[in-house]
Amino acid sequence: MRLRLPFLALLAAAWSVGAPPASAQNVAELDVTPRNVTLGVGQVREVLASAFDARGNILSVSFRWISRAPNVVRVEEDPTVPGVANLIGLSPGVAAVDVRVGSRERTVTVEVIGGAMGGPVGTGTATVLQIEPTAVLLFPAEDLQLRPIFLKDDGSPASPTALTWRSFREDVATVDRAGRVLGISPGQGLIEATTSTGLQRRVTVQVAITEWAFSIPVLSLSPAQSDTIWVMVPAQSNRRVTPRGLTWSSTNLNVATVTPLGVATAISPGQAEIVVNGFGQEKRLPVSVHREVEFLAVLAPPGDTLVIPLGGSVFIKATAEAADQTPVPEAQIYWIVGDTSIATYVPRDTAAIGKKIGRTTITVRAPGNLEKVWPVQVVSAGLVLDIHRLGLRLGERATLKASYSDEAGTPLAPATSVGWTSSDPTVVRVDANGNLMPGAFGSANVTATTPWGNADTARVFVQGDVLVTSTRGGSADIYAFDRNFPAQLSPIAQHPAWDVSAAYAPDGTRIVFVTDRDGNFEIYSADADGSNTARVTRSGANEGNPTWTRDGQQIVYQSNEGGGGTTQLWIMDADGSNQRQLTSGTASNIQPAVSPDGATIAFTSTRDGRHQIYLMNLDGSNQRNFTGSVDNETLPAWVGDTAIAFLHVEGTGRRASHTVVRMNFSRETTALTQPQLSIRDFAISNDGELLAAAAVAPTPAGGEAQRLFLIPLGVGTPVEVPREGEQDELVHPSFRP
Repeated sequence: MRLRLPFLALLAAAWSVGAPPASAQNVAELDVTPRNVTLGVGQVREVLASAFDARGNILSVSFRWISRAPNVVRVEEDPTVPGVANLIGLSPGVAAVDVRVGSRERTVTVEVIGGAMGGPVGTGTATVLQIEPTAVLLFPAEDLQLRPIFLKDDGSPASPTALTWRSFREDVATVDRAGRVLGISPGQGLIEATTSTGLQRRVTVQVAITEWAFSIPVLSLSPAQSDTIWVMVPAQSNRRVTPRGLTWSSTNLNVATVTPLGVATAISPGQAEIVVNGFGQEKRLPVSVHREVEFLAVLAPPGDTLVIPLGGSVFIKATAEAADQTPVPEAQIYWIVGDTSIATYVPRDTAAIGKKIGRTTITVRAPGNLEKVWPVQVVSAGLVLDIHRLGLRLGERATLKASYSDEAGTPLAPATSVGWTSSDPTVVRVDANGNLMPGAFGSANVTATTPWGNADTARVFVQGDVLVTSTRGGSADIYAFDRNFPAQLSPIAQHPAWDVSAAYAPDGTRIVFVTDRDGNFEIYSADADGSNTARVTRSGANEGNPTWTRDGQQIVYQSNEGGGGTTQLWIMDADGSNQRQLTSGTASNIQPAVSPDGATIAFTSTRDGRHQIYLMNLDGSNQRNFTGSVDNETLPAWVGDTAIAFLHVEGTGRRASHTVVRMNFSRETTALTQPQLSIRDFAISNDGELLAAAAVAPTPAGGEAQRLFLIPLGVGTPVEVPREGEQDELVHPSFRP
């Protein structure tokens, strides 16, 4: 039966009449009545919490009740009466019950006495009697409640029955009618319990004088915070000593006070000692009352949920801070894991560790009613990188990011404690945070590995940002170089046949180029370092001028397949499948260039009787003239999404001028090169700052050759890319997107 104290309920109801709802921030004072409660096992007692503003007015707020020893006292808030909670005695012992509102907290000290049931209550006659504990350790004058358990033959709970208790050595220990044992003097005794049906059970009692100690070396509190001080016996498996056999006092009541049951309450910042006497000994526990904690600073992985790999860990750290946001290292911080079979927290390592697949919570609490709760998911996690293929220039920087993943490879949360290695640090180094630092042309595997062995790898290609065709080897071959080191050409595709018109994929990890190594000019692809060469087109026609779509999934190119003496534009998937023709007719359409936004193709068309720059959508629709001049324009190249550069040819024959012109969509034009430099091919860097121009220019021997110049479009001096002998011609420049 639930016992109630009507006057508390009536008082609470009277105080709450007409009280408007209030914010917890308005609470200036918190009171709880009564502050000390004694209960029998199974008894219920009401307590009342009241909140006041700065003027002493009663506030209508929500309270939070917490039992620090739920096996001793259970607390249930009364949903019908604000501020009233029911304390229910479960087993003998001492417990603190906290009530909180806003930053205010008060504590009720509860002592539960009397007989206790050691297990659940059932029905039917008991055939087995058990007593907990099975052995008793006591000081002289210390007492302990024995708990009977009534069972049937099958181990299920039975109905309780009356017991008769007796001690065989009353000079060592006595026992009362409720089963509470009292130590008398050192020695060994025996306690017997007997039911009216003749069931018996005995427990041994050892009474000894030995050293006791506090469970903690120092008690750290914030102002108005309370905590229970526990006395332990190290030589007896750290058993707790009943506080009733002890006397308690504080050396400085302005700093901290203590109740007869060992509940210390901080008053103001400072140092004090709690002095405890009992069982022939005196001990002193240092008490430090620190500055009031106002903030809880937390460092944790991003996201609302902590995803922890099975067998792995994630970093979490919490720091208590004062009002000026400086740390309060003395403040006690508590970490609570909902289900320690799923996860645990190790404060020393500031790490949450996954133990079993499942879900739980991790809570961190600090003085001042501050706390942070994380939902926790422990997963059988793999590891996945955000990028698996990456192209870099010399001097360029990038960072790989690792995430825990599910069995399907879906990223779940950022990975921590990952180790990083490179298969060739001379090509690319990687630091402990996944930062990549290129060192030389080539390729390397960069691998991220968890402490428990899961790993994922990215292939990193370090290459120049300009592709060019050179004849220095006796045939036309593909080379790459960095704009800042034009004299260092790195061979990419070398073959006795002709390899020309190379273009980087958007991610810089692959190229496409044109070669006649199989008899006619076909499109091939390769990794950025020249490895993994693969034939892409397989027609009897000649293909040329391949360029990638901006997602790297398709290639736009020109082909004379179909006959009729014309060349048309086509598009296909990157592996050569799904080929579709984009242009048709009696005129030739060549030299495609895809816009940075991937939506538009610029190309050269002869449909107006001369070479003009046209535009169309990626699917070939909406074809229209862009330049519309009376001269010839070829080789379109996008300058951002707002302008197109092209080769403007004015005049005919040897007297014709070949200059690079930029035109925006308002048809405003700007010359990028001078007429005296006879340009035959060109490319513009992705940042719009550099022009690579292949020009017919005199050689020192008095002849002419295709020479390559790097021309800054802002401030700077043009630089020629060095040739290797008079036979070396440099053509078809192309920048990495």
